[in-house]
Amino acid sequence: MPRPPPPAARPAAALVVTAPLAAVAAAAAAAAAGCNYAVLLVQRAAGGSFAAAHAFPGGVVEDQDRRAPGSPFAACAVRETFEETGLLLTAAPALRPGAAARPGAAAFHAWCAAHGAAPVALRPVARWATPRAQAPRFDARFLLASIGPGDRFLLGQLGAERAAPGEIARVVWVAPDQALAANARGEMALFPPQAHLLHRLARCRRWQDLPRADLAAAAAGLDEPVEPRLRRRSDGAVEALLPGDRDYGPGGCDYGPGDCGHGPRDCGHGPRDCGHGPRDCGHGPGAGGALHRLVMRPAPGGSGFHAATLVQAAGSRL
Repeated sequence: MPRPPPPAARPAAALVVTAPLAAVAAAAAAAAAGCNYAVLLVQRAAGGSFAAAHAFPGGVVEDQDRRAPGSPFAACAVRETFEETGLLLTAAPALRPGAAARPGAAAFHAWCAAHGAAPVALRPVARWATPRAQAPRFDARFLLASIGPGDRFLLGQLGAERAAPGEIARVVWVAPDQALAANARGEMALFPPQAHLLHRLARCRRWQDLPRADLAAAAAGLDEPVEPRLRRRSDGAVEALLPGDRDYGPGGCDYGPGDCGHGPRDCGHGPRDCGHGPRDCGHGPGAGGALHRLVMRPAPGGSGFHAATLVQAAGSRL
């Protein structure tokens, strides 16, 4: 009997905000390690979604994001970042006399449009989907906003971040290496998308190089979401298998050719036809027995993972 289709993934977006170290209160160890920028993370409140884990600010695409000019994902990422941290990632607003100094959550984009506060330039850098066996599911776009020394309006807001009550426990600026070190010590829980992006960011030591940095987790880029395959090892660790890994295929996929017969060699059905094409569920092992996975340990008493190590074959572009 065919298995039921997985629950639909809700469109979502997150903002990867970086700023020069000199502009934020990041630890001096980052500069000593040769990294000249920090990245913005929020710690989710206990008891909510992704409880106590650290993440990039973001959330689900809402109707007002779809009505906003431009990409609904960019609109969502900027709005959610403002709601969760108080940072307004737009051009400096031209306030009219008597106008509210800050936008309200329900009319964020209307306020921005009325005051000429267009979103800053954002670059899509990654796309991840929640594994099919889990609920709720999200198809999240990650966009990069790199604040530079000349961005006076944005720099003027740094240091005045505020955590959204009941939703965010704290807002922190941290160098990618420092975040990964805190994760290794069990002090900062992460989920696979955040862990992978931080590993990729850690390879880029200067904020000046971020606009050209390749942060994607799959050779296909952003055309299809990366959907990790999670499996538990006998030592208690969890492996998040990523596209290109030798074990990322039917053995780790609930919807492989053995279940529905819709593999690429059977009928060529792609993701738009039945959802069981090679890009959608990773039929077949990675080329050459390559490794591309995160090895993690579940965080005790909360959600997310500690000790997230990225394992790759030597010379892999990923």
